[in-house]
Amino acid sequence: MRVEGFSLPLKITRDKHIQIQRQEAFEETLQRVVLSSPAQDIKENIKEIVKKVSAKYGVPEGLLWAVMEVESGFKPNAYNRNRDGTEDIGIMQINYQHNKRLMKEYGITDPKQLYQIDLNIELGARILYENYRRYGDWVMAVKAYNGIRADNWDYVRRVISKATGR
Repeated sequence: MRVEGFSLPLKITRDKHIQIQRQEAFEETLQRVVLSSPAQDIKENIKEIVKKVSAKYGVPEGLLWAVMEVESGFKPNAYNRNRDGTEDIGIMQINYQHNKRLMKEYGITDPKQLYQIDLNIELGARILYENYRRYGDWVMAVKAYNGIRADNWDYVRRVISKATGR
């Protein structure tokens, strides 16, 4: 039935609705994978760290969350030994051997220090920030985070997709 002179305006567009649904799905995944752990303080700690380093370096929060999800599945104790013998450590999978300058600057003398969540996220944000300054955009910053010379475009697409909700 149609009533003349009556209209109900849409509060949000279809695209906005899809974006909200994707954000909710991302937050649900985050909740299920990491933040539903009994250690509620870890959840709040990670959120605070992400907000802090995002503001400090200008790295979008969504990009930090996306890198954490793709790199480690939000696992602070993640560890990976690469084919070249180097090691990726922690929630942002920081490579101790490939980031010697930052290790020295931050006073990191033992790779095990990279399991400290706040330090790991700070370093990940710093690396992304430096990559952004060097290459001029976030796509190339993400590519460089995973290896600028590598054929890693699938990795880049996954991170950017999660960061943008697409």
